Amino acid sequence: MRAIVISEQLGPPLAEGIRKFATSLVAGLDTYCETIGIGTELSPETRDAHQGPAIGWIRGGKLFRNADLRYAIEQYAPDLVVYVPSASGTLFSFLRARQLKRIAPAAYVSMVLTQTRKHTAFSQMLLPRLAPNSVFAQSEANIRYLGKLGIEARFLPSGVDLDDYHPVNPEEKRRLRVKFRLPADDYLVLHAGHFTQARNTGLLEKLEGVGRGVMLAGAAGRDPQLKRQLESRGVIVIDSYVDKVEELYQAVDCYVFPTREHDAAMEFPLSVLEAMACDLPVVSYPYGGLPLALDSGGGLTFAESDAEMLDAIAKSKHVRANTRAQAEQFAWKNIAARVLEAAEVRDAGTVVAAL
Repeated sequence: MRAIVISEQLGPPLAEGIRKFATSLVAGLDTYCETIGIGTELSPETRDAHQGPAIGWIRGGKLFRNADLRYAIEQYAPDLVVYVPSASGTLFSFLRARQLKRIAPAAYVSMVLTQTRKHTAFSQMLLPRLAPNSVFAQSEANIRYLGKLGIEARFLPSGVDLDDYHPVNPEEKRRLRVKFRLPADDYLVLHAGHFTQARNTGLLEKLEGVGRGVMLAGAAGRDPQLKRQLESRGVIVIDSYVDKVEELYQAVDCYVFPTREHDAAMEFPLSVLEAMACDLPVVSYPYGGLPLALDSGGGLTFAESDAEMLDAIAKSKHVRANTRAQAEQFAWKNIAARVLEAAEVRDAGTVVAAL
């Protein structure tokens, strides 16, 4: 059994959600079969980073017609190709998936769409003809939309590294607060994501009397004015790269995902699972595919408005969270198993039977 995961961005630094998803899927699939990852857009960040033996880069070009990419795939002779497009389900993403099927006609080709994309009438007519063997989506809305186009999509949640993301004792939490220069006694509420208004980060400004907001800003979409506004209202902003981001989760008391805009984040946000794996209370808008896979309770609260979120955060101070219990089912090896199950891969040992 051989598998390839292909994405435009792959490998460290794992500061962006789709890059982390694709890179982690390589490791998850490698649990069951020989797996490599190929990134097709080499950036200055990835060029200087240590990648490891399973991750490599070959420029793919806009339509994956690069001869070096074709040669590498043909030489590897994969049984399974999984494409995780950084742009999600655009027309060009489907064209690239079609090209992967031409390069590896004997392989089962899957594509994972992490956000909903809308298309012109002409594109809608083409997409069913371009779709690979299977398509995964991360929200009920996207599954319905693709279904109307004639594309049967399966639900695939994100995963989490349960070894890196885990709860810590109070002494370790205090040490981590010193490391990140966080106040020792405040009730700290974290949100991690792109620094844009679409993320509804203004909620962190409204925590007076409830707690204090901490914003970990991603590299993309930074808004200097928004940063100044948040800081002027007491929010702690961290906009530099954090190598061990799990330590920041372990240093705080609560996680909030206030985003409502459907295209402002992956439709199954990694950060929610990462916070849950650290056994934090989590307050989230019922975003994307989260309600499809997660049950409210045990420290996880779905809230429809800012007022409901603030109330839930206040109540979380008095709740002993057990959110890790839910997160444990989302280990990356289990997400990889769903991909293999869809491909009806029987050579992966007992993986299918164990689902």
